Amino acid sequence: MKGRHRVVLVLVLGLACGPALALESPSESERLRRELAACPFRILCESYRDGNWELMVMNADGSSMENVSQTPEVDELYPHASPDGTKAVFLQDEGEGEQRRRDVYMMNIDGSGRVRVAENGRQPFWSPDGKTIAYAMGRDARYPKDPYANQGLCFYDVATHKVTAHPRDDISGLLNPCFSPDGRWVIASAVRGMGFNKSIIAFQAHGAGVAELIRSRAGPDDLYQCRPDVSPDGRRVAWGTGNTRHGDYMWVEVAEVDFTVSEPKIGAREKVVQVDFPVQTYHVDWSPGGKYIAYSQGTIGGRMQQAQPVIGNKAKGWDLWVVNAAQPKVCARITHDGLSYKEPDWVFVNGDEG
Repeated sequence: MKGRHRVVLVLVLGLACGPALALESPSESERLRRELAACPFRILCESYRDGNWELMVMNADGSSMENVSQTPEVDELYPHASPDGTKAVFLQDEGEGEQRRRDVYMMNIDGSGRVRVAENGRQPFWSPDGKTIAYAMGRDARYPKDPYANQGLCFYDVATHKVTAHPRDDISGLLNPCFSPDGRWVIASAVRGMGFNKSIIAFQAHGAGVAELIRSRAGPDDLYQCRPDVSPDGRRVAWGTGNTRHGDYMWVEVAEVDFTVSEPKIGAREKVVQVDFPVQTYHVDWSPGGKYIAYSQGTIGGRMQQAQPVIGNKAKGWDLWVVNAAQPKVCARITHDGLSYKEPDWVFVNGDEG
């Protein structure tokens, strides 16, 4: 949506990030709510409603939510907004039984102009200049039961529709890939692929170089770190971390990162959100300007369901939250009906860097 946003006061917003960390003070929480109500950016996400996955766009505080897909016969998932905020790339699931398929599509941010980008595509994401859509391919043409069963990396030229392949022939198991802001690196979780398992890696977008940024740990801590997203200035990376053995806590972590060297490395790390079981967090995304991080949060157990990394899994009771990256513990819940809100992605609006 173009034009300036009206300032909307949110009457009900969550006042805590979860049981483990409380807000530092009500005044800071209130300040965040006011900032989000006035924020010029919007948020794109997936949501399961009326028996169907749809793509929703809302203001940064969750107000003025719109269903921009409105397709009861097909499911739209895993959306990413173009850098200029005018388009979205996403996965589309359609068909039944053995005829069900998953492809990559692109459309205008208002839902018009839908175009298929790739048959049997997976994990699509935009280049920093918005001229290219990168995506992996499914390992076979059948509907994917294994979310990590992808291989290769292709580049789709939005203007010419020409497709080229990444020079490495061993790319596989990518989860939540994204470009560094200079377009030189692709950052992703690598699960059972490229010689890694549950590591966050960086590999050259058009070369052979690869670096392991952080590895999930086995043993007493048994930490699983996944789904990285790089800040717009390229100096920080955020991801979700969980204790997979005991399941007793999860957090959103931010680390310094250096992409100017020949082998990128992770620096100082900080938890910006931490929650205790049965609450969990997933799906982090930096806002334009790098001030905020949106993420999905919900409860596992009882009538709630876990928002698993598997694309297409329902997550009843899960909502979207936003944290100020410079003020850990200060966060706000922006959706409230728990309709499986996942994969938030910020939409650039009005040329304001925030």
